Amino acid sequence: MTDSLPAWVRVAGPPAAPPLLLVSGLGGTAGFWQPIQSILAAHFRVASFDQPGCGKRPAPERSVTIESLALDAEAISRQVFGERPVTVIGHSTGGTIAQTLAATRGDLVNALVLSGTWQKADHYMQALFAFRTALLRQAPDLSEGFTTLLTRDPSEITKNALDPHPVAAPSAAIAIARIKALLAFDGTPLMPSIQVPSLVLGAQDDRIVPGSLQLALHAGLAHSALHMLPDGGHFFPISRLHHFTRHVEDWLADKAVSTPKNMNRTYGRNA
Repeated sequence: MTDSLPAWVRVAGPPAAPPLLLVSGLGGTAGFWQPIQSILAAHFRVASFDQPGCGKRPAPERSVTIESLALDAEAISRQVFGERPVTVIGHSTGGTIAQTLAATRGDLVNALVLSGTWQKADHYMQALFAFRTALLRQAPDLSEGFTTLLTRDPSEITKNALDPHPVAAPSAAIAIARIKALLAFDGTPLMPSIQVPSLVLGAQDDRIVPGSLQLALHAGLAHSALHMLPDGGHFFPISRLHHFTRHVEDWLADKAVSTPKNMNRTYGRNA
């Protein structure tokens, strides 16, 4: 089945292993997951992919919404895994896509891992992404430096880390469209329809999606577990790679995954 897959879909792991679909955030690339995919592929069949207009994939022909991105993720899942139910791991914007997919295609999704994501953007996120949109429109070369300030530990910011970085107009337009889509997302009406076991992960020092939004998401889901890392920033799946993968693997192996009535609790040794 994987022989006919496009170059922007990456698949790893034993073909008969439990399937995992990885959905990335605003950047929308499969590359974000590379180190995570390599680890999880030891026990799972793992697929990641570039979203429309991101990485190696052509720009979408229609307007971008979280709903359209969820339909795209569904198509990728069926292309890779056929009719097999999957666990969807979504980070940031990918978490909103995963929520939408679970709410609309409960037959396809058997579990969720929702990482650094939200049920509904708060005033802080609205203001933050409005500022980022203004940068992309008026000074796109400064956009990457702004993201660096928000996502890196001060000790990691070198002398030239904030230098202007050219951004092509098409790339800026795609980023603006994706920001508009993520800010428009409101998962509140979806919550009653998400009945699969869900693991909500966050970092307490996340300056893009505050930890309070993971707490609210956990509270809104009927069958969720929660684990908050003390640090790691917004990209904690990468900066705390082994912590992240260990908790995902532990949770998926936990008997509680098959007993949803026990899931609405904190999870993990450091929760």
